[in-house]
Amino acid sequence: MRLAAAGAVAGLAGCTSRRPGLPLASPRLAVAGDYSWFALDRDLRRGFCFTWVRDLTPAEVLDRLDGEELQQVTWQQLVGSGDGQRGAAGRYFIGVARADDWSLIVEDRGDLGATDAVVLPLSRGTRLISHQRGEDGHGRFLVVEDGVIQLDFDPAAPGKISGVRSAELKPTIDAVGFDTGDDPAVAIEAAFALAARFTEIPMTQDLLRTRTYLLTAVSPGG
Repeated sequence: MRLAAAGAVAGLAGCTSRRPGLPLASPRLAVAGDYSWFALDRDLRRGFCFTWVRDLTPAEVLDRLDGEELQQVTWQQLVGSGDGQRGAAGRYFIGVARADDWSLIVEDRGDLGATDAVVLPLSRGTRLISHQRGEDGHGRFLVVEDGVIQLDFDPAAPGKISGVRSAELKPTIDAVGFDTGDDPAVAIEAAFALAARFTEIPMTQDLLRTRTYLLTAVSPGG
């Protein structure tokens, strides 16, 4: 790792949040084809995790994770080495940046954002969207509201979903363009599109590359 070294959907109105009743909607309905740029991005091919947390600043995210801020870094410093973000003894290195009303947590080949013990308390009083992919192509997509999992599935196997709002959100999953033949590339692109519908922020290369990230060390359970 280099230590110098993203029609409306129904709102989650039944859940407690800082903005109760705020709809999960996008001004432009993203689809898988909008994220074909991913196939050309070498920085992310070996795995990633993007976690969006609404209405929390990066400093508040660090506080909830009991993280240690190390320094400010660019996108390339954060993920350019491609060798992952895990240190010794379960110590993770993540980047946190601000994007509109959300904080975005970036992990190079990490999985903190796909770990219940981390994301459930991190979502307290707000909404969290997580899109994780491992090196084997499988991963986890999560929508969490105030500690309750609303939607949970592997983008590489979109036919099996769970969560208290899974039935309600299934039409949106279908609409973004998941491939019924389980094409790994399409699955990733569709998951990016789904996150964009829920956050109302398109995940673009420009968004990722122009942010300054707080490089942070986190030791879950430590």
